[in-house]
Amino acid sequence: MSLRLACPLLLALGLVLMLPFEEWYTRILGVASLVGFIVTGLFLVATPEYLSRRDDD
Repeated sequence: MSLRLACPLLLALGLVLMLPFEEWYTRILGVASLVGFIVTGLFLVATPEYLSRRDDD
């Protein structure tokens, strides 16, 4: 699975698990999904091609 697909899926899964349910295990899975969303987003943005690009305005 590519990071471009995993990132929004982890966000959606985290929100679905966190908002309507209040059991402890859904909260743990929701927080883990949201942390995974942050990590995959970081790897999507921090690619060598993106970081080596220069903005000459």
